[in-house]
Formats: sequence, structure tokens, C-alpha cells
Amino acid sequence: MSILTCPVCAQPLQPHERTYTCPSGHAFDLAKEGYLNLLLPTQRRSRHPGDAPELCRARRAFLSAGYYAPLRDFVAARVCGETVLDACCGEGYYTSAFAADGRAVYGFDIAKDMVRLASKSDKRAFYFVAGLHSIPVESGSVDTLTHLFAPFEDAEFRRVLKPGGTLLSVLPGEKHLWQMKETLYETPYPNRETPPRTGLRLLKTERLRYDVDLAAKEDVLNLFRMTPYSYKTARDGEAKLCALDSLRTTVDFVVLTYGKD
Repeated sequence: MSILTCPVCAQPLQPHERTYTCPSGHAFDLAKEGYLNLLLPTQRRSRHPGDAPELCRARRAFLSAGYYAPLRDFVAARVCGETVLDACCGEGYYTSAFAADGRAVYGFDIAKDMVRLASKSDKRAFYFVAGLHSIPVESGSVDTLTHLFAPFEDAEFRRVLKPGGTLLSVLPGEKHLWQMKETLYETPYPNRETPPRTGLRLLKTERLRYDVDLAAKEDVLNLFRMTPYSYKTARDGEAKLCALDSLRTTVDFVVLTYGKD
């Protein structure tokens, strides 16, 4: 049974061949890649919400090189239960690692280009386009919700989780990409490791920190392009980074485990 709900009336959506319908007759067709677009026109704040196509390409290329594989495996080892939802899943790099025998895995993102990439390459999870503020998923239907480097939507996260369910949230640690920041800025500052405010109970805080060697210029630039620094950095700082042929930098992640009572 699907956990998806109609974005128009919030009633359950069920598949009928290549169309998902609700009891009120609202219908949504699967794209050729196998995903559903459940983002209504009234929910869009721009013509193409979410990350730009060039960011999608950079992120996919960087993650495909395996630099964040330890983080993917770290989070995947903590996923449990029969139903998993990956919020702001991007191109599905992390989502694809959560599948297990008998487990239903869903991933959603507001960027259709990201969801298209995810659904095209990963057939073990089900992907759909949606926003964080109104997730088209049944209340109390998710065992584990994963949330990596994305805005935090407390009310919706608590709503979709089952009692006893788990939220795994990943934040950048204080030294994340420190050496890259030293190249970009004269006076870099550490990230603030501030857990989001939530009605969920914080069960555990863990850290994963290691160094990565970006041996190719393209890997350095792809990492830069997929971060907020790409639009926050002055041109002289960006020029310094573009002049590098390689970079060794620290990646630093804080993994927060929350429980729903």
C-alpha cells in the first residue's frame, strides 16, 4: 500500500497502472522515468523551484566520485523499520542506500530535475516531486525519516513519523570544508552546530569527520558549485579556488538521531 496522499484533498493515493488516483478522482500520471509530480502550481514559488540544473549536475558528479560514501553508509546503517522517507533527496545518492528486503523507501525533492535523475537511476526506491511545507504522505506512516543538509520542517516531520519513529538529521560540522573555506575567504569561520528546534526527542548526537583528497580540478569545482559558497563568495575568492588543480579538505558531519514519543 502506498503512503502517498493527494496534494489537492489529502486523501490516499493508490496506483492504477501508470496513474495514481484518490477517492475524489484527482489523478497523477507517472513520468516516463517512474516518478510522480505531486507539487501543485499553487505551491511553487518560482517557475523552476529547487536547485538549478547546473547544481544538479555538479552534485551528481561529485557524489558519484564517492567522496561522501562514508557518510552515506553511516546514515544507512542507522535506518530501520519497514517504511523510510528521505526528505529533500536530491538525485537519490543517499536514498538508494536505504533499500533493504521488504522495505519501502520513498524520496522527494522540490527540484524536478533532481527527482528525474534519482528515479531514472534507482528503481529500488519510489521518488516524487513535492515541497517540505506540505508533504503528501499519510500522517504516522513513516518509520525512519532522513534529512541531510536541508531546511528543517518540524511540524511536517513530526506529522509523518509513526509513534516510536526515528528522524536522522545531518548537519555540517564546525570544520566542514575548512581548507576550502581558507582558500575562499581571508578569515573563515567555523560552522555553528546548532540543532534545530523541534518537538521530537534528541536521542543521540554523533560525529563523522575525515579528510578527502580532491585530485582533479573538476572535483574541486563540483564541490564548490554544490555548496552555498558558490553564490556567497566574492570573485577574487572564487578565482583562487579555480586556480587549484587539487585540494585536500576536511569533511565534518553531525548526525542527530531524534525519536517521536
